[in-house]
Formats: sequence, C-alpha cells, structure tokens
Amino acid sequence: MVAPLFLIELVSFMVRPFSLGLRLFVAMTAGHVLLKVLAGFVINSANASPMLGLTVGTASFILMIGISALEMLVAVIQAYVFALLTSVYLNDAENLH
Repeated sequence: MVAPLFLIELVSFMVRPFSLGLRLFVAMTAGHVLLKVLAGFVINSANASPMLGLTVGTASFILMIGISALEMLVAVIQAYVFALLTSVYLNDAENLH
C-alpha cells in the first residue's frame, strides 16, 4: 500500500505548482481577451452609422472602464491567492507530516 500512496503523493506535489501557474495564466488571459473584444467594439463602432456607433461605442467604453476596475480587483485577489498557496506549498514541502 505504501508504493501506490507514494506515487499519488509524488504526483500531487509535482502538479501543484503547474496548477497554480495555470490558474494565474487563465485569470489574466480571460480579462485581457474581454478587454480586447470590447476595444474592438469601440473601434469598429466608428465605422458604423453615427447614431448606432456613438451608442455602441459609448456603452462599450463605459463597460471597458468597469471591466478594467474588475481586472484590478482580480489582480489583487490573484496575488493574494498566489502568495498564500505558495507559502502553503512550501510549508508542505518542508514539513511533510
């Protein structure tokens, strides 16, 4: 029973840093993609009719400001979670049981 448990724990310890990095990457990428799409709406609304372009462009720009504020909040939360999980993982690596 010791050998399978050893392998499971070894894989668990090896996957943790990868999952932490992947989590941070996905959180940052999702916000950047959303801002890129909204910026495309603002730029392309200038090529639309003046009334529709002004309406869509203004709404998209206001939404971009809100999403940017949300991105700042997410960045703070992600930094906190990264620091917390890193300290937990390092503690587990040094003090196994």
